Amino acid sequence: MLVLLIVVAVLLGYLAYRLILREGGIFLGPYEFKFRKEPGPEEFMRRLKELQQRNQDFESRLVLSVATGRFPNNMEFFRLAMDKVFADLKNAKSEDEVEEIFLKAERLLKDFGAASNANSITLVTEYSKRLVQAQEEFYSLRKQRDLDLRQRQNERNEEILKELESILEGIKASNDEMAIRDSMNNAARLETGLDLSLLDETQNERYRDVKNGFYRVAEEKVESLRSSRYARYNRKAIERLKKLLDEFSENEKELSRSGSSLPMILKEKIGSLNTSYFDGPTMQYFNYVYGYIFSLIDEDLKFEVTRVMTETDKDTLDI
Repeated sequence: MLVLLIVVAVLLGYLAYRLILREGGIFLGPYEFKFRKEPGPEEFMRRLKELQQRNQDFESRLVLSVATGRFPNNMEFFRLAMDKVFADLKNAKSEDEVEEIFLKAERLLKDFGAASNANSITLVTEYSKRLVQAQEEFYSLRKQRDLDLRQRQNERNEEILKELESILEGIKASNDEMAIRDSMNNAARLETGLDLSLLDETQNERYRDVKNGFYRVAEEKVESLRSSRYARYNRKAIERLKKLLDEFSENEKELSRSGSSLPMILKEKIGSLNTSYFDGPTMQYFNYVYGYIFSLIDEDLKFEVTRVMTETDKDTLDI
């Protein structure tokens, strides 16, 4: 039994010894590695290579970050960190990410340059040139992209202005109410595609002209359509009044008596006529026809006729 305990104690001691030698005091938490003494660059480099061989990218980055901070004048750590920067630039997914990487590289160069000696000037110069070149390429490409986008939007602005001017001319020449409405809706949709900030002075003037033109033509067309619709309504009203007068004249004796179908005929023929849409001549004709019929019917029938004419819903024009 004693022998067994001695063997277990030896094994545990050996495992603890190997664990202490293997691990290093670099991080807390799951990445904590305990050293018996403060680790030097060699321990950090060993641990870094182990993690890289295992493809543990996140952990290796942490080790390298701590190493460059603890040994800011170490050329090997600086070189590895800068190489990682340029590798990250190739894999960056967004412009913001690229700019963050640039800032990281600038900090590395600044810290290493401040901590190192004259022997490191060549290395600093080398990486500085590479960083400047990468930045110039990046900002040049972004500038060209912005110029291309601006050019395309300028071209689109010009296309939209021409379309709006064409639509305006088409509306001026049209009397088709539905076509005019469709054109106005199309113009409103197109206008949302304009980038007003990019319009030059000439385009701004054209845009003001076409927009004011739409306002003016809209008012003119509404007035014209209203007048046309009123005119059509008046013509139809006169036709309805004429048919009523003819029917009453042919059946005057029957229709003028109490209990006749005259109230229903009036309701059907002219009850819905809206006199607010009448012009002068139509109003006169309405008063003549209605007054003539009203004067010839029995007194009892007049009440029913008046009630029907008053209660019947009137026409509404959608102007």
